Amino acid sequence: MKKILVIEDQKSMALLLKQTIERHFKLDVLVAYSLQETRDYLAKHQDITLALSDLNLPDAPHGESISLLREAHITTVVLTASLDDSLRQRIMQERVADFIVKDGPAAINYLVRVLDLLLSNDQREIWLANLSDPLSRKLIGLLSIHRFKIRVFDQDSVLLKTLKRSFPSLLIVGDKNTEQRWFQQLSAVRSHFEFYQLPILACIEGEQGTSLALKYMKYGATDYIVAPFGADELYARVNQSIDLQRTYQEIQLLSQTDSLTGLHNRRYFIEQGEKHYQAWLKKGVFCLLVDIDFFKKINDQYGHPKGDDAIRFIATTIKQIFEGFVVARFGGEEFIVVGAYSSKQVIAELAERFRLGVEHASQEKVGVAMTVSSGLAFDAPRFDKLIAQADQQLYRAKSGGRNQLCQEDDEAR
Repeated sequence: MKKILVIEDQKSMALLLKQTIERHFKLDVLVAYSLQETRDYLAKHQDITLALSDLNLPDAPHGESISLLREAHITTVVLTASLDDSLRQRIMQERVADFIVKDGPAAINYLVRVLDLLLSNDQREIWLANLSDPLSRKLIGLLSIHRFKIRVFDQDSVLLKTLKRSFPSLLIVGDKNTEQRWFQQLSAVRSHFEFYQLPILACIEGEQGTSLALKYMKYGATDYIVAPFGADELYARVNQSIDLQRTYQEIQLLSQTDSLTGLHNRRYFIEQGEKHYQAWLKKGVFCLLVDIDFFKKINDQYGHPKGDDAIRFIATTIKQIFEGFVVARFGGEEFIVVGAYSSKQVIAELAERFRLGVEHASQEKVGVAMTVSSGLAFDAPRFDKLIAQADQQLYRAKSGGRNQLCQEDDEAR
């Protein structure tokens, strides 16, 4: 478990911080009330991820704890009772990640947001492109404090090629090359990604300043910052961009997910099928359509909560067995799987294993004996035709007595 060190001499505030952090995050929270206790913790614990430190302690009245944490290479958020411009500048010169003024509930809310980002930033990439060497080095240094993974692109052709395979949490572009060709490349990047999908921060250091930054925004940037800039200004703009992308991703996930089971929903399934079908078809493609037998009786006899348990059990089982394929709740008590295959026999064996798994484990897992009927189809010329053929086989399975798998090859024999 990750460790965070809270350094605060007021015990009531230290307790509040500890409780707040433990309520929102899975962290081991250590509390130090003095500089000496801080030294002791640092000597004993080599795996402290972050630190929250009061600026002034009884035995460290001039921010000595901040310097100590910097020397230990621990990402630090400073807590202070008040703040003016000179103090802000002095704090940021210590290369801290952020500072928080202890002025009420809003500060606690901001702390949670800051920690949420800092704890997950090591899983995020920021890409730098078209930047001068000095500015690139400055950004690498500042962004590393926030624990981001950094990648630098010296050639726009390499950037565009890489973006076809993956994309970062944030792309920061500069004005090293302001020729029309670069703006066209930036516009090409934007044409493939929505604004909230890939935030682009224009970092301008030339004499044209704001006017050039606005031109960058016309070509696809979502925000800009003009040099010279302070670390806290950069962090504010970067965090805002990350928050926007994260919110977009959360909304996108909700739109693609069935809330009861956590599987993909029908809409996402159709989108993925239409997008990838021709590629799957070149290798061989299958579709499995599943229906819970007599599901209405489960709801009527045991109640809807038990029916929900049954649906979740089916979802968990089918996802485990068909890992690596597109699995979705197709509606009600129906589930569907699609993907490329290398062997029809292997797919049929997986489908039969799923059927038997439901039959043998449902009583123990759900408290209700259940079975499923399944229809399996292969290699139709169109995606909708494949689903229709799987549905025909499902109808055969249900008409033939349920609790069985039917497929086209069986029908041909």
